[in-house]
Amino acid sequence: MRLSYGSARFLGLIKSGPILNMKTIYTLFGEKCTFDCAYCAQARTSRTSEGMLSRVVWPKFEMGDVVKAIERSSEVKRICLQIVSSKGVKDEAFYFLRSVRNLKIPISASVRILSEKEGFEWFEQGVERLGIATDVVDEKLYELYRGGELKKHVSLLKKMAEKFPSRITTHVIVGMGESEKQMVEFIQKMHDIGVTVGLFAFTPIKGTKLENHPKPSIHSYRRIQIARYLIEENLANVKDFKFSEVGEITDSGFDMKNIPDRAFMTSGCPDCTRPYYNEEPGKESYNFFDSIKRTSFVVGDRKV
Repeated sequence: MRLSYGSARFLGLIKSGPILNMKTIYTLFGEKCTFDCAYCAQARTSRTSEGMLSRVVWPKFEMGDVVKAIERSSEVKRICLQIVSSKGVKDEAFYFLRSVRNLKIPISASVRILSEKEGFEWFEQGVERLGIATDVVDEKLYELYRGGELKKHVSLLKKMAEKFPSRITTHVIVGMGESEKQMVEFIQKMHDIGVTVGLFAFTPIKGTKLENHPKPSIHSYRRIQIARYLIEENLANVKDFKFSEVGEITDSGFDMKNIPDRAFMTSGCPDCTRPYYNEEPGKESYNFFDSIKRTSFVVGDRKV
């Protein structure tokens, strides 16, 4: 099995490098996905180096050593499984779940499921939350970059949320070509059916089909972070937002000066610390998980 580098360092399985305050331990199961998402390092046709997911390195470890390291730690608040859709991955992941179930630590799993039956299987194995990624919120771009139909995917999310209230999450990638309006509308739709939304910023990964696709601007990402926060906290509805002709957020109906720091923190499951998935050293972070240095960004014709 694999761990993110930061998780392995936090657990003492790697002895050098900075130690991050990893409340969540991130594991990775599977290699070379059967699907072929244009932006993913693990896609079927990706030429990215083995052991990469986004820009994070995932070194290999013996499962028994990982389980013992988690048992020794009193600071782990959540275990997260990242599942690559590949042969035999379910058996390996389920074995790990049975190995850590007695630790009474909440477990999340991010899995590409195609049916309710598949989702039920993960909950039966002790998963507390199931993450069913959406990634792309524009129907045509979803089909082009991810494959499949967005409407069917949303229908599955709704059915799972009805069966497992407050236990379904999804995440979306800002910067795939959608408008900000489309993103806000999707976040509102998910909130209305009880699905928690986590945000990523598109990260071009060498060896993927979209390796030359640009990153989103930090201004656009901040606006969508604020929209997600306001909707999740029931402080605003998509109807309260104003958009430009190209779908850019120009006003949220809320005083931006009153937006708390946590609006810019990593979003998703409780205690998600997911650092450096889409960050570059020395540059401003899209998502923060520790201290925040507030910077200005543009909403409409004014800086905030």
